[in-house]
Amino acid sequence: MSLRVFFATEMWERYGFYVVQSLLALYLATHFKWPDKQIYALVGSFTAITYLSPLIGGWMADQLIGQKNAVLLGVFVLFGSYCLLSLIDSQIALTSSLAGIAVGTGLLKPNISSLLGNEYPVGSPHRESGFTIFYMGITSGIILGTTIPSQLNDHFGWGASFTSAAIGMIIAFSVFFFGITRYKIKDYNPFEFEFKKIVLAMILIVALWSLSFYILYYPKLANLLFGLVVLCSALYILYSVSREKAKQARQTLVIGLLCIISVMFWAFYFQMFMSLTLFISRVVQPTFCGIQFPPPYYITIQSIGMLVIGFFLARNSHQMTLVERGLSTGKKFLLAMVFMTLAYLIIALSSGLTDKTSLISPLLIIPAFLMISMAELLLSPVGLSAITILACKNKVSTMMGIFFVSLGIGGFLSGKLASLTAIPHGETNTEVLKALYANAFSEQLGILFIAGFGCLVLFAVIKFLLMDIKNND
Repeated sequence: MSLRVFFATEMWERYGFYVVQSLLALYLATHFKWPDKQIYALVGSFTAITYLSPLIGGWMADQLIGQKNAVLLGVFVLFGSYCLLSLIDSQIALTSSLAGIAVGTGLLKPNISSLLGNEYPVGSPHRESGFTIFYMGITSGIILGTTIPSQLNDHFGWGASFTSAAIGMIIAFSVFFFGITRYKIKDYNPFEFEFKKIVLAMILIVALWSLSFYILYYPKLANLLFGLVVLCSALYILYSVSREKAKQARQTLVIGLLCIISVMFWAFYFQMFMSLTLFISRVVQPTFCGIQFPPPYYITIQSIGMLVIGFFLARNSHQMTLVERGLSTGKKFLLAMVFMTLAYLIIALSSGLTDKTSLISPLLIIPAFLMISMAELLLSPVGLSAITILACKNKVSTMMGIFFVSLGIGGFLSGKLASLTAIPHGETNTEVLKALYANAFSEQLGILFIAGFGCLVLFAVIKFLLMDIKNND
């Protein structure tokens, strides 16, 4: 029954986040008139921070305030950030609110996933199905967050769209607070109030917001700081491995390798909010079946695809051992990369083989977004489920945070990849734009082939580690 609480809370949290995520590149391009490279730098850094901050949010929950308190605090921070974004129109307000969104997401994302994992006994055949249904809640929020705000923006302006995100947080808070009371949802470790822990938590939140603000305001800091985050995450995994018993150490190493594959996947996935958003706004027909069809609607199509495909995937579950579950996860991660490659092949062909002077039909782009739907379902909910099985019980939220770090690093690298598609400021000729995009997406496709081969090698190592666990049991 508690699955409904997690489903609804995450749906409205994702609604608010995707109001910003899906509109941000267009907002910067049309409202602030930024050039492409500046847009990609900010959107890439913002995406990265929102998925790096869960590392701190997960640790805070494990060590200081508990998972439930972290989720409630995250919703409160998100509400304030969306209010700021909707009320004040300036670059400082924009940066401050984006930093707050990163902090709030870091508090909420790893901990609500951890709480869901705690609801299932180890070995439960329903765990992965539960996470897939949970992910369908995320997808429902994305569908709402990529359709309603576009309509609000068309009729009432940017402020109305961002205000709707704040309203979504009120609903999320109400649902979650009611749910943890009604169903007596438990933290992994019972929360015990200590004043010094609360103070330390507040200091960490302020420090994380300040760091996020400066990274967004001074993007040149991002390269150094994200490099340090990768180093710290890798060192934490290696430190954990050195302190754990042999079986758990191998499981932790598998988590680390899955995270590397995850980084490569998300680097291409997040192009939906960067290069693909501006590509669609410039060289794809703005109408479909006689209705206006802005770039966020393609993300809606991707999300609907996830709902339909996810419905069938959630029904196909059976009990597996830990080793079988790990091997299944690795195979699905590889398949996710295959579907992502097919998506980029479609995009590269559509921009290079169609008539040079005419806009591209949405029918040529929609299949690529459906390929991304399948890829995401094979990787993200499966990865979330795997972390709750493979991680040491006392480190579940922290390891969940590290999994989200892989999304963050992927988001940061996505900004770098998107810069390959940067169009000279002021260029509007359709023929020139299509030629530039065809060349850029072909380059991205080549990089994706290389990444796919690397993932194949990593899977071989994962298989070796898991089979070693099986042989020593």
